[in-house]
Amino acid sequence: MNAKIILAAALAGLLAVVAAPSYSDHVQITISLVPGTEAECSGSITCVSLSAVTLDVGGEVIWSNDGSESITITSGDAGSHHIGEVFGPVSLVPGQTYSRMFDEGGQFSFHLVDRPWMAGAITVVSDEDHAHGDTADDGVGSGDHSHAMQEAEGPLAIGIETTIEDGGGINVHVMTEGWTWTPENVNEEHVPGQGHAHIYVDGVESRAYSPYYHVPGLEPGSHHIRVTLNANAHDGMYANGFPVEAVVMVVVPERDNDEEHEPSPVTGTASMSINATAHADTKDGYNLEVSVTDFVISGESVNTHHATGEGYVMVSVDGERHNRIYGNWLQLPALEPGTHTITASLFTNDHNPYHWGGEPVQATITVEVPDGGDDHDHDH
Repeated sequence: MNAKIILAAALAGLLAVVAAPSYSDHVQITISLVPGTEAECSGSITCVSLSAVTLDVGGEVIWSNDGSESITITSGDAGSHHIGEVFGPVSLVPGQTYSRMFDEGGQFSFHLVDRPWMAGAITVVSDEDHAHGDTADDGVGSGDHSHAMQEAEGPLAIGIETTIEDGGGINVHVMTEGWTWTPENVNEEHVPGQGHAHIYVDGVESRAYSPYYHVPGLEPGSHHIRVTLNANAHDGMYANGFPVEAVVMVVVPERDNDEEHEPSPVTGTASMSINATAHADTKDGYNLEVSVTDFVISGESVNTHHATGEGYVMVSVDGERHNRIYGNWLQLPALEPGTHTITASLFTNDHNPYHWGGEPVQATITVEVPDGGDDHDHDH
């Protein structure tokens, strides 16, 4: 399978300007900005993505320059007397972001100084508005929560590389300095220099528990990916007042008419095996933990030639492929009440299943989810 390198890393300290910290648990929204002419932006959603949004007091809005030209953003409507009263002007080079917490309710507008046709509106809903039912659904598919902030106690940095596969899947390599991945401690108390990452794909949040993460096939077109480092308790990590994050815009090409790769079983070894445990997450869903014998999980080698005893783990839920694991942990979404089957299978670097004795090398576990959720571990 051919793969294409799209974009490489950017370090956290160069990425954002941040407002005063807020320790609320509300929505976090990323607004993607792609500079364009007035004609190009007319009727387009790519010039200002998610340009009319709603969030709670204490929520965070992140403006990201995902184009190739520098831009200047400011609050207020173009031509009004209130330009810059809330924030700005703020200049952003390509790849840079600006982040702001909103600590009071109201209507706020913004626009680009040199491209006034690129504008948007933000509605911040207070607790009083909620009490009166005066809320709106932003409809932007953002994650359910924003997170408290945690200032790093030592040097901390992040960068990302993304690779697009033929089927639209994205492989994300998260490169860090001063960081230890501790998926086994997720939801536990903060320990300096350790935790996991949150990956936002077009505003939808997932967790990454190791340096390599797979985003399943995306539709052709532009997609915004933002990766943040987060403490065990999900606090967003900050260094010198800046969020430790990296952002990139990837473009998935149109599919060609070539036939998809048909998996062919590859013979493993008698000692090759995998075990799996589903841990109920205290916030949402499950955390799947896998352990392997006589096998090396190698996220950095995916899409390369087959090497015996090396590859990744493919996870299926109720017979449908869910995602790959390039480490030993994967976050699973909340499951509907009932019985669910989770299967973790060993695959080669070039996407073929390992077999032994005519059977796939895999582990299958059953999860019983009662009404109201589940708080028990499930073992193979």
